[in-house]
Amino acid sequence: MNLARSLYSILNVIIFLLLIGLSLGILFFVMMLFGVKQDVIGLKYDALIFKTERVLYVFTFLEVLIYAVFVAALWKLRKATKLLLKNDFYNSELIGGMFNSGKLTVLSSVALWCIDVIGNLFYKRQILVGLNEKTLVYLLLIAIGLFLMLMSTVLTDTNAIKQENDLTI
Repeated sequence: MNLARSLYSILNVIIFLLLIGLSLGILFFVMMLFGVKQDVIGLKYDALIFKTERVLYVFTFLEVLIYAVFVAALWKLRKATKLLLKNDFYNSELIGGMFNSGKLTVLSSVALWCIDVIGNLFYKRQILVGLNEKTLVYLLLIAIGLFLMLMSTVLTDTNAIKQENDLTI
């Protein structure tokens, strides 16, 4: 159970850091909408590359939304890990939390991957062929999400077997 405790601690730190980053991102996004010039952060997309500034705002809003979905996935995984600390493997809340966390992780990874590909293709006029670091991270997150969904299915099956064994005894 030391590994579950370590995972729980790491998830707490990651969620805390992501929430700070999302809060700062929303703050700077609102500042941009109100026309406040800021040189604190380097934006990922240069406004001159886009046809209009509206596209820059849409891309920024979509990325913040996707990161919020990713934080929700990590939050569900954190709740599931908390149940693992109690050695409650047959809890339906644990199974549902792992499955929902996996679905949200896959959804956020695929959506962010698509936004990056569309942004590179249409606005930066770059076609990236092959694997780069970002693509590998997206593929890893998709694999982690699918693994969480698989583990929830395994726990569902073991829960059914346990209930059947309890009835026969």
